[in-house]
Amino acid sequence: MSTKKGSKKALFNRIFSIVGLTIGGGILVGLVVYVGRTMDLRELLAGMRPVWLVAAALCVPFSESVDALIFFGMGRSLGCPVSLLGCFDAAYIGEFYYKLGPAGAPVQLKLMYDAGMPATYTASIYTWKAVANTMVYTCYAVAALAYELLWRRESLGSAVIGAGALIALYLFLCGLALFTAVRPEPIQRLIRRILTFLSRHWKVMARPGMVDKGMDKVEEFCQQLRALKGNRRMFVGLYLGMFVELTALFAVPFFLYRGLGLTGCSFWELVMVQCLVMVLSRIIMLPGNAGGAEGSFYLFMGPIFGQHLAVGMVLWRVATFLEVMLVGGLWSVGRFAKRSAARSHPRRGETA
Repeated sequence: MSTKKGSKKALFNRIFSIVGLTIGGGILVGLVVYVGRTMDLRELLAGMRPVWLVAAALCVPFSESVDALIFFGMGRSLGCPVSLLGCFDAAYIGEFYYKLGPAGAPVQLKLMYDAGMPATYTASIYTWKAVANTMVYTCYAVAALAYELLWRRESLGSAVIGAGALIALYLFLCGLALFTAVRPEPIQRLIRRILTFLSRHWKVMARPGMVDKGMDKVEEFCQQLRALKGNRRMFVGLYLGMFVELTALFAVPFFLYRGLGLTGCSFWELVMVQCLVMVLSRIIMLPGNAGGAEGSFYLFMGPIFGQHLAVGMVLWRVATFLEVMLVGGLWSVGRFAKRSAARSHPRRGETA
């Protein structure tokens, strides 16, 4: 029975990934054709500044490298015998699978375990890294929304309202995490009531033991928090690292903007606007947020890139999606080749 469920889930993941990649690929091809038909390519190439474009291409590898160092630092601070190279596996290969769809989380957890983190700490590190990511992301998003409304004096259009609603949800989740850190008991009682209510109205939760199983996960989460919250040095490094990682990721449009020969917008202005792009694009749950990413980029970056919007969008998707796939794929192949070579050497020694 479990084998059938596993095969069905694997089939769904494959179909989900194929559909998302097909949609994203179709949009990208359409944009490339549009750029080729509507722009003078010679003039476009003459106006480009390669140094800025190279900087844009380096943002994603730099961001993922910071991610790997965060894994390594958290593991070492908790006394785990962590391998630095294994942490880079978790960051680079894990992000590759995240772009493909739902398989990202289990793959990354397995790679973290292989890097030397015991099972008990793997879940803790993964959870609290995700919490830190959400909190830093939310701070960025609040600042970006304030910038959009107060500094740029943008009207409350549907895009801004949608981003604001998602930011409000992020704020709620951050507040919930902080309240759980201070007083976990009320949160546990509230969650039990919610799960009990769901068990009366939802068939999935009505199964015997589902409420207790859910509460066991909540209790495990609270225990992890109690074990980790006293390690202030680790948390400071975690939040600083997450700030650097997200800043590098949000900086891609700025370097593309300058690489296309455009001026007039500052670094932090484009970082703030890109944050809103990322917030809104998360609504679409397809691989690479296909469709949502391009739509939100069009809405927020249109006034900034102007007539270079289409080519800017193409380069942005190449840098933040295709490059992630390429880097993760090449890293995975290289690591597999190295492991295969390492396994073959002892056999040669035995035959000699």
